[in-house]
Amino acid sequence: MTFTSHHESAFDELAELLDGTVIRPGQATWDEARAAWNLAIDQQPAAVVTPNHVEDIGHILKAAHATGLDVSVQPRGHGANGDLAGCILLRPTAFDEVTIHVEERYARVGAGVLWGTFLPSLEGTGLIALAGTNPDVSVAGYLLSGGHSWFSRWKGLAAHSIRAVELVDASGELRRVTAESDPELLWALRGGGGLFGVVTTLEIDLFEAPDLFGGKIIFPGVTAEAVFELADAVIRTAPDELSLLLGLINMPDAPFVPEPMRGQTFASVDVVFVGSAAAGAALLAPLVNGIPPVANMTRPFTIGQLGEVAAEPTDPSGAIDWSATLTDASGSVLADVAAGFRAATPAGLTLLTLRPLGGAIARSDRDATAVVGHLDAQYTVFAAAIIMDPTAALDPDALFEPLDEAVAGRTVQLTVPTFLTHGQGLADAYGEADLARLAEIKRRVDPHDVIRSNRGLPA
Repeated sequence: MTFTSHHESAFDELAELLDGTVIRPGQATWDEARAAWNLAIDQQPAAVVTPNHVEDIGHILKAAHATGLDVSVQPRGHGANGDLAGCILLRPTAFDEVTIHVEERYARVGAGVLWGTFLPSLEGTGLIALAGTNPDVSVAGYLLSGGHSWFSRWKGLAAHSIRAVELVDASGELRRVTAESDPELLWALRGGGGLFGVVTTLEIDLFEAPDLFGGKIIFPGVTAEAVFELADAVIRTAPDELSLLLGLINMPDAPFVPEPMRGQTFASVDVVFVGSAAAGAALLAPLVNGIPPVANMTRPFTIGQLGEVAAEPTDPSGAIDWSATLTDASGSVLADVAAGFRAATPAGLTLLTLRPLGGAIARSDRDATAVVGHLDAQYTVFAAAIIMDPTAALDPDALFEPLDEAVAGRTVQLTVPTFLTHGQGLADAYGEADLARLAEIKRRVDPHDVIRSNRGLPA
């Protein structure tokens, strides 16, 4: 899109009206303001705006209508999926409310709040929220996109915990969406992402979990096949309160890596268990007794320490990624996936994760209340090449073809939108009936298609 004096005039007026900020190309902070968390994605919006309150959002939407631009919301930049051409990028960081209602077991969480900020507020309450692995992700972005939580086998996909959504719709109207006020829109917001308005606040369910146990268990990389087999056997018979994340990682030969680990490959099993340390350790005994770990960091922990379990990076980096949903993990499937990782290592593949599903995730009674519904599969698989050298040319075919071959005939084109990779949209997560229903709701609440989500509907 070519920007004219009309656009510039509209942004000048918007900057005068806003209590928040408007940052445009050419300003000193432009590159920092527009950046996605995945630095390999080059976002080039028309402007980056940071509203301070609901009235600011109304002004932003009016400017979008006046200029013919879209509005896209990114609290932190996770899930970015395009260049944002012709778009105003809205950062809701000022919406930072955190209110815990302990007796009623729910919380109000602003759209700019990160999990790493929110979870410590639950310390001492005996309550948990359905958080994922990375504390740098926003609560709202994660929940609206479905959310596979550490606690999802126990309590279901995280979007189901949304009780109410407060948003400014495309017309500038502030709405409070509940199962009573607009059940169709709430169904869509529970997994439909940022398609339907600018979310300011969520109300979410909290759950009693006085005892938590878990951590990372690290094994030599050469034992990955055996580790995956034993971990799979554990999770198949374990109670739903146990969640595992299986992994393989090629550590770079770089100064920031501890010297004994440089250039080495490690397998891992990350663990979260809702229950006592004794019960959790007993569940893991077949794994840690079957293959001696390099390190076993499992321990009792509190909800504010949840991000330490997977210990994922919280600083932005560049990456090329891939994912799949496995419907069949029997026989040699997990071993084949590990072998595919090794085959792709020379091409630059960095990491692989497998998340066991089942439990409450597979319960079809959730379909009526959330588009994310249930997922009748056994594992989600994710792989990525972290771009250490921006000048290096990575070949996606060489990176991911061995994994494509490993899972061929064993996958389904359904997933949780939080697992979608670059270039994918909601058509890669949901079936045709759900996509049609989402499109109808989108036409009702945003008839001029002003709100642009990271994960769009098919044209």
